[in-house]
Amino acid sequence: MNEFTKKSPLKDRSVPLYYQIVELLRQKIEQGELTPGEKLPTEMELSKSFGVSRVTLRQALSILKADGLLDRKHGNGTFVAKSPTGPEKIKLTGIIEQNLSGEQVHRLISMEDMPPLPHLEEFFRISRQDRLTRIRRLRMVDDFPFCYTISFLPPELAKKVTRRDIEHRNMLDIIQKRLQLPLGKIRQTFEARTADSEVAGHLSIGILDPVFYVEAFVYGPKGDPIQYSQMYHKGNRHKYSIELLSNGKFINSAHP
Repeated sequence: MNEFTKKSPLKDRSVPLYYQIVELLRQKIEQGELTPGEKLPTEMELSKSFGVSRVTLRQALSILKADGLLDRKHGNGTFVAKSPTGPEKIKLTGIIEQNLSGEQVHRLISMEDMPPLPHLEEFFRISRQDRLTRIRRLRMVDDFPFCYTISFLPPELAKKVTRRDIEHRNMLDIIQKRLQLPLGKIRQTFEARTADSEVAGHLSIGILDPVFYVEAFVYGPKGDPIQYSQMYHKGNRHKYSIELLSNGKFINSAHP
């Protein structure tokens, strides 16, 4: 926990301090820097580290607790939840990545191998010593930034993907048409979020502006893991609709 003893990372005074703390701690939890069951420093220590009052700190911790990321035990302290649940999720079966209209170009931001995040170790059935290839792209629609995507692939698959594929195909097309891999189940979750500094910078929007967040786990026909992605869509340029029919079938569409 030495990172909390360094100088306060809260630099943007135009953004509420409690929100900056929420996003910083959320990121550390999601990226595995804070592990399930790990105890956080005391409120006094955190307040001093962040340079905020205990009232502000408690507001941030309460939000993370409500989101299922922290457990606060009276007399014992604050812990990272052992099984972070996050917001309640609604199960949908439409593949949002394949339903976007307009001329699309993908701008490659970076492509590098890195250790897997904790939840991806479980999904890809690998260990911390293994590597995944992370591909960060900005999807442009009619020359405007529309979606910031972060995709993870096993390196043996990623090395077969060309730069042209990355710039002109969505990831599901790459998997099916370039890698010639049949798809099985695709599990997607949808969440309303606000943009942090990274997302806001890529999408050319303001910090705290609304974004539509989509997380996708892609499996092969036998349940083998193929790809994981995170997609951040501009909240004011996206609409996703589902029409449920009485026979249990559905029609879905997504468009800017």
